[in-house]
Amino acid sequence: MGLGRSGVAAASYLVKRGAKVLISESQPKDKCNSKLLAELNNLKVESEFGGHSERCLSWSDLVITSPGIPPRADIMQRARAHHREVISDVELAYRECKDSVSFIAVTGTNGKSTTTALISYILEKSGRLAPACGNIGVPILSRLDAGPLDFLVVEVSSYQLEYSPTFAPHIAIWLNLTPDHLDWHGGLDQYIDAKRSMFGRQSLEDFAVLNQDDPVVAATRTRAEVFPFSISPDARSSIQGAYLEDGFLGYSYNARSRVVCSEKDLRIIGKHNVENALAAIAVCCLAGLTEKEIEQHLKTFKALEHRLEFVETVDGVDYFNDSKATNTDSAIKALESFPEKSVVLIAGGKDKGTSLVELIQSVKKYALSVILIGEAKDRFERALREAGFNDIYPADTMDEAVQIGGKLKKGPVLLSPACASFDMFRDFEDRGRVFKDLVRARAREMASPRQ
Repeated sequence: MGLGRSGVAAASYLVKRGAKVLISESQPKDKCNSKLLAELNNLKVESEFGGHSERCLSWSDLVITSPGIPPRADIMQRARAHHREVISDVELAYRECKDSVSFIAVTGTNGKSTTTALISYILEKSGRLAPACGNIGVPILSRLDAGPLDFLVVEVSSYQLEYSPTFAPHIAIWLNLTPDHLDWHGGLDQYIDAKRSMFGRQSLEDFAVLNQDDPVVAATRTRAEVFPFSISPDARSSIQGAYLEDGFLGYSYNARSRVVCSEKDLRIIGKHNVENALAAIAVCCLAGLTEKEIEQHLKTFKALEHRLEFVETVDGVDYFNDSKATNTDSAIKALESFPEKSVVLIAGGKDKGTSLVELIQSVKKYALSVILIGEAKDRFERALREAGFNDIYPADTMDEAVQIGGKLKKGPVLLSPACASFDMFRDFEDRGRVFKDLVRARAREMASPRQ
């Protein structure tokens, strides 16, 4: 159900194992990704476009759904009426190989991709076969044929967990929780329940790595052994866990404390990335790595694309691409990564309609100027001016925003939109790459000899 990267990967995986497969896509064929259509043509599968037929349900034994389809959608109600089991690709992968590979699953409102990539990076640099997959953009089913795996490091969204009724990873990580995707889930309680579901199914032999600084996360009930992480000064007193003490990241396990590295050694910036690093330290400790292995590779990991990614210095101005910040909480974390009153923020896009109160307080504390783009710019501008922040520059295009940021020369220019991207771009990745291309074009322009 759904022609996306995960849908094509699921079809390919199942066809190789002798299944008869029908791909059902709600979009018309001419609106679908041409690359995915080309991959589909190489598979011996049926397909339908422009809607989900009754046949796709009455014909099937099992439905693998795209995580984008909410449980309250008409097609899901029809699937239940046909008594069809509907699961995610993560659930299918778990059923296929839970006895042969250890699953490490990372969830949270923010920081999932960075933490997933970081865990995979440290494990693989230490000689383990532990690919990153799932919501990070690599379909999990495309990784199952990669040979004997030590671990599968899976980023799992609340959407995927909603459709994963037996998924119980050996090590489950919950980074944080802020309200998001509430329309999809039908409310905050349902969103929290989806996140908590995998912890409730863990056994006594499993581990739950939980952020003790987040009250909702910390209150999660599980039979697994809890291995907390925290940046609070009080965390050091815990019997076991990962912690920050006097600017150093460390952990306690099996009645012994170990220091990993200084906060200054990290190549990913911001308090939230210290939290992500502590979560990764906890997981890698539980996976059997030594503190030396963890330290060596933690210190060489660079930020993922579109996540507080340094782009270039142009005419003395640093540019940072944080296009992945599609909600206000992510943008706040990005702002907090810089000194107070130092940043020129580019924000705006497709408005999610969420409260701007906390974002505006963060803007007033950390930003010198704000450049606004997209559908949200009028609401953002009104809210900022009502709060007494008036150094605002509306821009009609990303190009104009980049030019304004460079000409202001007040400090680093940070693209951290706090909005979705679909009003002006295909997705957050397209938005980030356009931003980077424009910054680099400006760099070439500034470097060329003046006529």
